[in-house]
Amino acid sequence: MTLSTGIDQASRLARAYRVAEVVAAAWKAEAQAYGLKSTLNLYKRAIQIREVSANHVIISLSGIVPLMIEEGVAAHDMRAYLLRTQRPGASPIRYVKSGPRKGEPYRYIMFRRTAADIKEYGGRGAQTAARQLAPSMSATGGRLLIGGRYSNPSAHFINKLGIRSTSPALSGMVRLEATTTTAAGAPGTNTTYAAWRTVSTKRADAWQHPGRPAANLAARVAAQIPQLVQAAGL
Repeated sequence: MTLSTGIDQASRLARAYRVAEVVAAAWKAEAQAYGLKSTLNLYKRAIQIREVSANHVIISLSGIVPLMIEEGVAAHDMRAYLLRTQRPGASPIRYVKSGPRKGEPYRYIMFRRTAADIKEYGGRGAQTAARQLAPSMSATGGRLLIGGRYSNPSAHFINKLGIRSTSPALSGMVRLEATTTTAAGAPGTNTTYAAWRTVSTKRADAWQHPGRPAANLAARVAAQIPQLVQAAGL
């Protein structure tokens, strides 16, 4: 965006930084309102203030998945990027060591399971069984010490293309438990649930994305810039 002139250089630059922060915050709020779920934090982190001068501000969106959300995407095989790119903290890409698929890539992807997911796929009694799992906790060096794994029957996930997951949705799920501290300083625990799935080339019809329409959030925010700047007193 190009900024108007009329004040001294230092003041214009300071104003430009404030404008950048206001617009970036509005873009993130727009993503929140749009209804993104598991990809919300990834999209918000991809919104970056790239350049600020006295005359203009550049705020960009980067990353394969955030750009797919923003620009829309046709149905495709997700392995094209899941087995090619890595973000900090993600599981490493490994390679098959022997057999007919030797040298082909694979990796493990963690999926969070909410209480609603557990009820939907596990049915009656699933939430109780999940709460009774021995907790899995992080050890020194980030290694996860696995407690109990969910072994009760559960339904398979079926995507919008009608493709059925290889494993039941809750198979192997663990209860993750972390120690927390409240605002008052009292100790507590935070419990979440997760399951891991293998991304590989083994099954041709696996990891197919049904596609999605463009979110066009950047255009929405760009149309609001005059009002955002005015409301911020800039």
